Amino acid sequence: MKTKLVLLLVLTELTITPFGIRPLAFAQTETTPTPALSPSSQTTPTQQMQGMDSASDSMKQMAEMCQKMMRNEEAAMPYIIGASFLFGVLLLIALILLIVLEILWIKYWKRLLKTQDLLAET
Repeated sequence: MKTKLVLLLVLTELTITPFGIRPLAFAQTETTPTPALSPSSQTTPTQQMQGMDSASDSMKQMAEMCQKMMRNEEAAMPYIIGASFLFGVLLLIALILLIVLEILWIKYWKRLLKTQDLLAET
């Protein structure tokens, strides 16, 4: 099976290559040269400094916003822990009640089967 597939690929390559179509060749990517910047479009050093100052201010604002969000999350942490604890306690109570219900059902069915056996014997 593999030899047939390899043979088919080789034959396809040999028959299509003379026509200028190369299905198994690697794709070539065209690269265009980047245009050179004209002197009028280049920024002056003072404009670059102003851009750096605005970037610095933006970074400071973002850092302050992150710190504010972290403080809010830290303030909410006791409530999250309390809610998680309460949810865990409720799940534990539900599990205990389920176990009690299972025990009661086992006793009920045991009693029911005993009464049916007694009725069947008489």
